[in-house]
Amino acid sequence: MQGLAIALRPMGIGVLLLHPGWVRTRMGGSGGISPGESVLGMRKVIDKFTLEDSGQFIQYDGTELPW
Repeated sequence: MQGLAIALRPMGIGVLLLHPGWVRTRMGGSGGISPGESVLGMRKVIDKFTLEDSGQFIQYDGTELPW
């Protein structure tokens, strides 16, 4: 994805990788955050996204995750 971000940057296209966090679902179990909290956080990250952020791996709460 970082390679794609580099290739698309000259065209003004950004690549955003989002991690939804550990979400309470049938698959994720009873721990973690609610689906609504995950979606709300990801929407905030998307709203703040700029081309400068392209290629980063960002968690729902805005924390950058290391590759």
